[in-house]
Amino acid sequence: MILRTKHSREAWLHEAGGTSYDRDETSKWSMIWHLQVPPKLKVFLWRLARLSMPTGLVLKHRQMVTEDSYPLCGAVDTWKHALITCPMAASVWALAPQELVQHMVEREDENPKEWLFTIHDLLSQELFDRLVVTLWALWGVKRKAIHENLFQPPHSVNTFISSYLFERQAICLSFSYPRPNYLWLLYLPR
Repeated sequence: MILRTKHSREAWLHEAGGTSYDRDETSKWSMIWHLQVPPKLKVFLWRLARLSMPTGLVLKHRQMVTEDSYPLCGAVDTWKHALITCPMAASVWALAPQELVQHMVEREDENPKEWLFTIHDLLSQELFDRLVVTLWALWGVKRKAIHENLFQPPHSVNTFISSYLFERQAICLSFSYPRPNYLWLLYLPR
């Protein structure tokens, strides 16, 4: 990581393009930042890809907790378990479109960044948006269950996801209508 940063900075100082890995990595991050989702979801994806979500494994690695188990089911709390394989998350994914779930299950990546970039290349924009909103909603459900002791049934989570996507689409459509062009004339008194 330090060596890669050093090479990137040297390339920037000498106005070179950097390595092809750097350009490819930059284009993939650019894809994340140009998604048509609210900024809080982009930040969520960035934190997920950078492994900075406070899962049990990350917190234990940083010596902030002594146990890395998931409080709801007792399994090791990783990003993948919390958002995909946990029975609570799996019950929400069971209500998602089959094509989305099929591509998710086929990916065995343990690195969330590579997993996200691969999934993005495989899914349509609509399905990828649904994936992002579902991951974000599942993270919120997890946090509420752990910290507030509020458990939401899978159907209510799925309803939230669908209504969130519908409202976001309605907002985007309302801004896509052409605005009337007004010609402003400057009136100068004689």
